[in-house]
Amino acid sequence: MLKMRKMANSSLNYDNYGAIINHHIEPLKADRLKNNKKIIEICHVGKFLLVLGENYGINKVREKPDFLISINDQIIGLEHQVIVDGKSREREGFFEGLFDQAELKLQQDEDLPNFLANCYLKPYVNFKINEKSHLIDVIYFVVKEYVLNDHLIENPLIERIMKMGHSQINVNVNLGAWWQKNLTTELLTSAIKSKENKLDLYKNNTVSTQWLLLVVGGTGESSFEVEGLDIDEIESKFDKVYLMEDLKANVYEVL
Repeated sequence: MLKMRKMANSSLNYDNYGAIINHHIEPLKADRLKNNKKIIEICHVGKFLLVLGENYGINKVREKPDFLISINDQIIGLEHQVIVDGKSREREGFFEGLFDQAELKLQQDEDLPNFLANCYLKPYVNFKINEKSHLIDVIYFVVKEYVLNDHLIENPLIERIMKMGHSQINVNVNLGAWWQKNLTTELLTSAIKSKENKLDLYKNNTVSTQWLLLVVGGTGESSFEVEGLDIDEIESKFDKVYLMEDLKANVYEVL
């Protein structure tokens, strides 16, 4: 049976955060779009290890399991999984992909200065996959015009833009307000079981001691929060299971 225990995070030293993650992330920045998922995983694990304590570090970034972490002389396999609402995440991913591709086009435009643009979508917008190329062009031209001339072109996608100076060209998308969903025991159980199916593979690939890190609490409609979660009657074959709320940096040891 598993039961949650919240771990203290009041003394986090974010100088140590960079020391944990930076040398693993730097090689991935050359192709940020391709490696974005792994970069996010590294950031999650870095925050998680900060909470565990200063003796923890990332030994190796890999797959199946996602990481080898170290504490003193002990090496531990760590699998990472974000728990999200699938339907909402599909919509978020579609729009995030559009803005990532438009950002690349803007970064290659020599007419533009460095800037950060936060773009707010019009309410209830929905488009089809076959409109993707057209929408990337729309974002590119709308953002460029706004950056150069403070003029928001009439368009089907972006309601407003906030811009500021920046060290490079970056474009973020804000999908609007949403109702925060609460994580349930059923969702947590399902996430654990889905990873347990590969546990023997993780052990054969690396070491016998295997941990699982589950992450919730992102910024989108697909995210969940832990408040009110009452765990009962959950078992796991992992040596340890942890649950982390990303934005709050709350880590729970699931015993």
